[in-house]
Amino acid sequence: MIKNNKNSANLLKMKRVGITVFLAVCATACSKMEPSPGLVNTLELGTVRGAHYERVITHFHTPYSFDACDSKGIGADGSVNLSCLHDIKTALCTNHINLTFTTDHVNFMAQTDFEKLLLLEDGDTAVLNATSDRVANQLNCSDGFHAVMSPGLEGKMLALGMEKHIAGTVSDREAIYGGEGTTEKNTLESAIAGGGANALVAIPHTESRDLSLLQTLSPAAIEIYNLHANLDPKIRKASLGLKPFEHIAKFMNYLLDPFNTQNADYLFVEFFQLSEVYFQKWNALLAGGMHVTGVAAHDSHENIFPQKASDGERIDQHRRMTRMFSNLVLTSSSSIDSIKTSIRDGKVYFVVEGFGSPINLDFHGTINSTIVEMGSSIDLTGGGTSSLSFSVPKVISSFPGMDSGDEPLIYSELHFINTTGVESVVKRVMNEVLTYNEPPAGNYRIHSFIVPLHLKKLVLKRSYAEKIYPWIISNPIKVIR
Repeated sequence: MIKNNKNSANLLKMKRVGITVFLAVCATACSKMEPSPGLVNTLELGTVRGAHYERVITHFHTPYSFDACDSKGIGADGSVNLSCLHDIKTALCTNHINLTFTTDHVNFMAQTDFEKLLLLEDGDTAVLNATSDRVANQLNCSDGFHAVMSPGLEGKMLALGMEKHIAGTVSDREAIYGGEGTTEKNTLESAIAGGGANALVAIPHTESRDLSLLQTLSPAAIEIYNLHANLDPKIRKASLGLKPFEHIAKFMNYLLDPFNTQNADYLFVEFFQLSEVYFQKWNALLAGGMHVTGVAAHDSHENIFPQKASDGERIDQHRRMTRMFSNLVLTSSSSIDSIKTSIRDGKVYFVVEGFGSPINLDFHGTINSTIVEMGSSIDLTGGGTSSLSFSVPKVISSFPGMDSGDEPLIYSELHFINTTGVESVVKRVMNEVLTYNEPPAGNYRIHSFIVPLHLKKLVLKRSYAEKIYPWIISNPIKVIR
């Protein structure tokens, strides 16, 4: 017994020494990992026939959503959670987000004066419309970049870029903002300020909406990816046909990281995946003759994973979420109205910029040597020659964190959606220009994939950098014969 007690005492002493050594090592080797640098300014992405790219977020929650900021966005006295708000502003500046359409839930958005929804603070600049109404907030970032926040809402529909509340009482607003019928949609579209700039109405969470409803509403845009849906166990099981908790255990690698060696900005490779549910519905709308733009949704709330990763930031921090992917909108002007028009017109690429930002992205068609831009139609009812072309972009060389010793592999496919909504691949190339001559009638879309060999030193396992992932999805060009 004495011997056992002695051994136990020695073992306890060894454990204490081990813990002391571990803590001493961590004092130097386990220092907090610095977050990855932000996404490059879109000015570095090149221009296309006089147009340029704007990085746009179409679904995003501020403290004025009841469930944002761990459901603590607004205090009992009506004050805004400044810590959460500043996380948003830091994220938009760091990742050079040109325009964010904030989309707050009906509760608290409908009850809040529109001026407060701008979230203006000292150092910000109010954006004015044609009649000098304050309609958005320009953040003046420390590096000289300007990020704009434009208020809107998420009910059963999204209203992007509202310039004021609709007329009527708070109860009137709640009924219209929370509805999903054609009456509510038409009212949302007429929620205008001076200058006649309509709110852009889109459908969120397409994964859970009936196709018949989408056909009835005929929205300007629908979501073809939603980050919240990709993560939420209930939505994964009920609407996406995915295993509900498949990805949760993988998050532990970034939480149980005593030596702070895992870069949580690349956590998305553990769970990111596209679902055919979105594309089946989108294809059916296109085949039915509708012009519907596909956009990707961050749906970021800061209300899922408050636990901190090795960089000291919470897992679901807005900066990390907005670094993962973007809507790159091709536009001739940086104004909110011009960007809305480009989204309506289908001049939008969904790009997973966590793998790298693309230079000189360009999908277009031709008819008798005349350029037809993405989102438009090639009308061959009068005859003529035609083609479709995609210039495979390069990953920008200054992309933060890239290992310059390895170049990514890029595969690009031209997808054809026929008149019944069936999708097929009609051409595939690797690291070269894709050209397809005399396309039959139907809709055509680019799907580009990447093997991110350049990130092998940044992801958790080298094998992750050797897998193929979706990188770019274009909006369609329609061919009419």
